[in-house]
Amino acid sequence: MPASGREERTWTGPLFDAHAHVGQSLFGVGQSVEELLASMVANRIDRSLIAPLKPRGYHFAPENDRVAAAVGAHPDRLLGLARVDPWQGDDALRELRRGVDELGLVGLSLHPFEEQFAANDEMVFPLLGLLRERGLPLLLAGGYPGFSHPSQIGDLARQFPPVTIIATHGGQLNISGMLLADAGRMLRANANVIMETSGIYREDFIEDTVAELGPGRVLFGSNAPYLDQGFEAARVRLAHLDAETKVAMGAGNIERILGLGARPIG
Repeated sequence: MPASGREERTWTGPLFDAHAHVGQSLFGVGQSVEELLASMVANRIDRSLIAPLKPRGYHFAPENDRVAAAVGAHPDRLLGLARVDPWQGDDALRELRRGVDELGLVGLSLHPFEEQFAANDEMVFPLLGLLRERGLPLLLAGGYPGFSHPSQIGDLARQFPPVTIIATHGGQLNISGMLLADAGRMLRANANVIMETSGIYREDFIEDTVAELGPGRVLFGSNAPYLDQGFEAARVRLAHLDAETKVAMGAGNIERILGLGARPIG
C-alpha cells in the first residue's frame, strides 16, 4: 500500500513496541525500566511489551518477577512476557505457568541462540502447548542459522497453528541474501507467524510483505536495548505505507494479538 503524500512520511500515530527488554544482560547490554520509559517519552512510543534479558545468574525466575513488578508499577505503559530456558524441562514449564497465572504476564519470549536450542526442538513443545491452551503469543528471536532459521520457525508454526508466533527481525538476519527468500516463503506458508520489524534495514521487505500478505502480518518492535528504539520506530514512521496500515503495524496488530482492543488492520 504505497503512500503518496508527505503526511504518511511524517506520520505521528500510535506506537506500541512489541519487543523491548529490561535488566542487565550476561552479554553486556542493559536497560533499566526508567531508561526504557524515558526512551519511550523521547520517541513518542505509547506502550512497550517487555521481556527479560539473559541475566548473569542464568536464572529467569527473578527476572520474570522484575518484569511483572515493572508492569505493576506502570500498567498504562508496559506489558510483560515471561522468559524461560527450555533446557530446564518441567521447571521451565512450571515457570511459564507461574508467569502467566501468578505474575500476569501475557506470553512467552524465547531466544534459541542465547539458550542454544533449536526453535523446533521437541523440548519447546510443552511450552507451546501451554500457550495454545491459554491463547497467548510467542515472541521468538528469529533468523539464527541452526537455531531459528526460517525453516525451523515454519516447522514450529505448522505444529502449533493456533499459536501466534512473532518472529523478530522478520525471521531472518541475512536480509540481503538467501535467508530473505526463506523468510518470505515461511511467512507465506504460515498464517500464524507475524513479522516483527527490528533490524530490517530493507524497507522494501516490510512494504512488500504488507502488499502481499496484508497489514495484519507485520508489527513494530525495537529489540531495545540491543537496537535503538527511536531509530527502529522510524522504520514505521518513514515507510512508504498509508496511515491506516501504519496504525495496524505501529500498534493495532500487537493490541489485537494481546486482546487489548480493535484498532483497524487494513
